[in-house]
Amino acid sequence: MEEKQKPAERSKIQRFFHNFGKLILDATKLSFGGLVLGTIIKGDLPQSTLLVAGIIASGVGAIIGLILTTIYEEK
Repeated sequence: MEEKQKPAERSKIQRFFHNFGKLILDATKLSFGGLVLGTIIKGDLPQSTLLVAGIIASGVGAIIGLILTTIYEEK
């Protein structure tokens, strides 16, 4: 048999993952701004490599962040 978690513990875990999802979304915004827009404006490193890496990192981070914030949103 599984032990049921206390409501207070579950609430803390839910808040943790909800806030972790928000953190990932914020980091995604920063990586998009730093990698993608910085590459386009500055052009120091190979643009295609950084552009693709920035788009992939932003996409993956956005998906993970949205999933975590949706699953663990405060009700």
